[in-house]
Amino acid sequence: MQDIKIAIVHPWEGAKFTEPVQWDGLHKALQIIGQKHQVDWFLAGDVPDDTYNWIIPWGVGSIPFNYTIEKYKARKAFLCAGHPQDTANFEKFEAIFVESPAVAKQILHPKVVLAFGTDTDFFKPEEEEEIFDVFFPATYSPWKRQDLFAEATKGLKALTCGVVQPDGIEIYNKCKEVGGYTMAGLVPSKLIAKLYNMSKVVCITAWHGSERTALEAMASNRPLIITKDNELTCSLAGNGYCIEPNPEKLRYWIEKLMDDTTDMRTHVMQRYTHQHYAQKLLSVIES
Repeated sequence: MQDIKIAIVHPWEGAKFTEPVQWDGLHKALQIIGQKHQVDWFLAGDVPDDTYNWIIPWGVGSIPFNYTIEKYKARKAFLCAGHPQDTANFEKFEAIFVESPAVAKQILHPKVVLAFGTDTDFFKPEEEEEIFDVFFPATYSPWKRQDLFAEATKGLKALTCGVVQPDGIEIYNKCKEVGGYTMAGLVPSKLIAKLYNMSKVVCITAWHGSERTALEAMASNRPLIITKDNELTCSLAGNGYCIEPNPEKLRYWIEKLMDDTTDMRTHVMQRYTHQHYAQKLLSVIES
């Protein structure tokens, strides 16, 4: 097949080299695609010429069909994290790639394609001493609900880590107040991978999001708990336990799963590897 030129458009400055997404499944999938076709990264729609066959922006929620990408003749698709906030611009894209089975079922639109995965070469079981009872890596912010996590894990060896957002200072302080271990700031991906394997359980208390965390935890073969109102992430969970966002119930399941040996990785390996991600993207790009 003739080489296809693909422009990936990312809204974050320096996105290609940003450590938090360096090992993300999308980047690994695009490396696979890059073995067959030319893949280049651009910021904020600043595609330099009209020679690209595809322009594919990445975004959270809203359909980013505005500013400069509209002028290009290239075929267009959208990599959507979360739930598309509107469908007004669907007709201007040939595909809307979504990360959650729940989103794909809710929208039921012919242009919506489920495409998601994690880097299973990077996130995998490793021999590490299990120092922590429970772990939740996430930005400290109200929608991640580390305050709920802190309440549920009082007295346990519980670890949270991530950047403290301006609206998350009180939540960060709450985690410290109840005696949990905290790591504030940008945590390297290699350390995150190690911390999964140093933890007996991973518990996601966010009311939405953290889909990547769920896949990374399962790929690392960690028992996984997700709050039940996080529908998008629960739909990825497989053998994960979706529990009411109640501190007593979460505590019960955290303690119950500390010695659990259920195979979590197979679910990811059958559906959500970086290879699966690349194949789904290529099914549209090469069509």
